[in-house]
This record gives sequence, structure tokens and C-alpha cells, in this order.
Amino acid sequence: MRNAEVKYRILQAAVWVKLVIFVGVALSSLVSGPARSQEPAPAEAKLRIARLIEKLGSASYEERTEANDDLAQLGFESRKQLEEATESSDPEIRLRAKDLLLRLKVRELWSASPVNYEGQKITASQVLTKLSEQTGNHVLVGDQYGTFHDQEVNLNYPQGEFWQVLDDLCQQSGNRVRPHYDSRSPGLVVVQGSPGKYPTAYSGPVRTQITGARRAFTEELDYDDMGSELTHTFQLNLQMMWEDRFKLVAYRAQPDLVDAVTDTGVHLSATQSSGSGWNVASTGTRQLTMSLRLHPPSTRAKSLDILKLKWGLIAVGDIAHLDVTDLESKEPHYQDDVEVVVESVVPGQNSRYEVTLVVTRELVLPEPQEVLFQENDVELFDAEGHAFRKQGQTNSLSEHGAKMKISFAGETAQSAPKVLRFVYPRIRAQKDVEILFKDVPLPVGKPE
Repeated sequence: MRNAEVKYRILQAAVWVKLVIFVGVALSSLVSGPARSQEPAPAEAKLRIARLIEKLGSASYEERTEANDDLAQLGFESRKQLEEATESSDPEIRLRAKDLLLRLKVRELWSASPVNYEGQKITASQVLTKLSEQTGNHVLVGDQYGTFHDQEVNLNYPQGEFWQVLDDLCQQSGNRVRPHYDSRSPGLVVVQGSPGKYPTAYSGPVRTQITGARRAFTEELDYDDMGSELTHTFQLNLQMMWEDRFKLVAYRAQPDLVDAVTDTGVHLSATQSSGSGWNVASTGTRQLTMSLRLHPPSTRAKSLDILKLKWGLIAVGDIAHLDVTDLESKEPHYQDDVEVVVESVVPGQNSRYEVTLVVTRELVLPEPQEVLFQENDVELFDAEGHAFRKQGQTNSLSEHGAKMKISFAGETAQSAPKVLRFVYPRIRAQKDVEILFKDVPLPVGKPE
């Protein structure tokens, strides 16, 4: 291999390792930018983008850096031309274009799905169909556990966001939204029922609601000295739900309190630390409930003017798949930075098969390590394209990579595996999402 090619491959690997690991401060300006636009760039803008892309390969470091920053500011307006630039004959342009595209994909990962919908006296079911088409979220209209109220609604969202529009629709039509009860089935379900008046905060693809506030006074009498002690506690109950297209793989066990200010101007603090531990989100998880304990506000306070939280999340995106058609070969199969080796496919009774494979990647090992198995999926198909049912999986890590041993069952007794599909993310990113509530009503009762 020529020296130039070796240097290029090393540079390419370094860029990918740097970019696909947890994304932090370097991407904050992109993540906080405006929602992505689906409109093509006008001719004048295309010409400017083309000139900037050309400067990515400039001999001047200053010109390369300036062009890189300008293209980052343009965001999704430059996406199509950046995709074309990844095939440039100039390796510097190729690498920098891939760098910028990856940043845009991370920004998209943490952004709310944009919605453009305006209509008067449109049935709620018609709107939900459009929401699914525009955002890629599976939104089901009722199920066997709940009917759907197909009321006419009026919506005016030339630049709306998924949760904002869905909550408005539910308020107008007398429906509420919840995850699908069957964790194997994707999607959110809209069913008839009161949507409630929960204080709500939107953070990109995540919606957080305060479902209740609990103030408690407890008196403890000690008969040893007849001493009486009165304690006062306060707790908010939170419910987090996220868009169906957003693949959450891990989350902090508790959100951090950034600020809490009552309408009397008093700043409250949390009574417990959030802790640094991570929980892994299972495939079927679409909703989480948590509690936040604060030092009790005075009963004179009628509301929290501001409640600001931050919640650590790890999500994956830009999902791809690698198909293995020769299940008897022990040779590695490659795609992107992924290497898959099918160690064995062992038949059992009644079209049951146990598949063992080893996966290695350039992605940095996550923390917690269980995320490595949660972010990937393995599917098995017969010659007709029918999927085998997954029945169990055991995982382990070794110096050779991540080993997965998975049990499958075929559709019929004659089902035989033909294709193994390894589904993986090209992006894994960590972010502290900000959750901001305003004017949260407080319980004001007190003991007689």
C-alpha cells in the first residue's frame, strides 16, 4: 500500500473515531440551531456553498477552517452538496465533508421533528396520518385497549414541532397519547381520554410532563420525652416520553436540578443528588417516570415561576444494516467501521436455530457497556424473506469483540435461515437535554 494511501486511511479512521464518540461542547452551536429545512437551497446559495466546499481543500489552513465554520453555520442548506463532496477526488475535501455531514446528522438526532401543517375542520385521524408521513414517527389511531375520538380540529403550524402539534391535536379532539402496550411493536398510540393539564416542557424529541406535586407534613411524637417533630417534604412526579423515531439507549437515573424559583422569588434546591449512574433503555421503552424531591417551598408560594432541569441521555442514529448471505463462512464481513464474523449457526428442534456472531467496531466502547448490545440488532430471514422470531440473547465482551449468542424460531417447521442482518448505528451521541417549565402550580394546603 502506498504511503499516501496509508496516511489517508489513518486520517480517515481518526476522524471517524473522534466524531462518532460522545458529542459534547464542540457540537453545541449546531445542536442549538434552528430546525432542519426541507427546502432546496436557491441558486445563489448553491454557488456560495460550492465555493466554500472547494475551499475545504485549500492549501491555506485559515481558508480551510473558515470554510468549514461557514458550512457548519449553513446547516442543512448545504447537506446535498456536502453529500456529493464526499465523493470528491480531493481527500481533504472528502474527509471534511464527511465531518460536516456527521455533525449535521447529530444535530438532526437531537432536534424535534419539524411539522408543516395548516388546516381548518380536519379530522384528527387525517392530521395524524400527515404527522407520521412528515416525521417518520409511527402514530397509531387507537388499539384494542382504547378507542379513538375522531374529532375535527383546527391547526396552524407553518413551522411546528412534532410534540407541540400532537399535544394541540389531543387537547382539541379529546384524546391522549401513550406508548404502545406491546413493547415489540413500535409507535405511539392516540386514544380517547382527557389529555390533562399537565405542565409540559419540550426538549427536541423529548417531552416531559409534571404529572403531580406532593406536599406532605408528618408529625412524629417520641413518647420517651414526649418530644414532637414536624417534617415537611415536597416532591414532583415527572413523566418523560420521546418521539418514536428517536432511539434512546441509555439515560441518567435522575435529572439534575439547575434552578427552581417560586413566584415569591425564593430559589429551591434539591434534597438529593442526581447521581452519576446510567440506566440502559430497553428496545421497547418509550416512556419513563421519575420523581424530583425539592426543599419544600413556603405555602405562600402559589407556583414555580421557573423549573429548569438537565437530563443526560445517550442516543443513536443514522441506522444502517449489513447483510450476511453466506452463513457457513467464517470469514469476516465488512461495512463502514463494522466487522461481523458468524461463528456458528446451530440448528435445533422445530426450526429453532442458535446463531453466534462476533462484532468489532472502531466506535469507542460506551459507558455503560451494555449500551453496545442495546444499540445493535440482529435479524434472521429465510429464503422467502420471512423473519425468524427472536427468542433469547446472551452477550459477552472479549478481546476479539462483542459476542452475541441469539436463539431464533422459524415461521414453519421447514424454515431455514438464509440471510443474517446486523443492524447498527453510525452515530452514538451523548447530550444533557435542558428541560424548562414555567408557571407550575403548587399545592398550597397546610395542616390545621
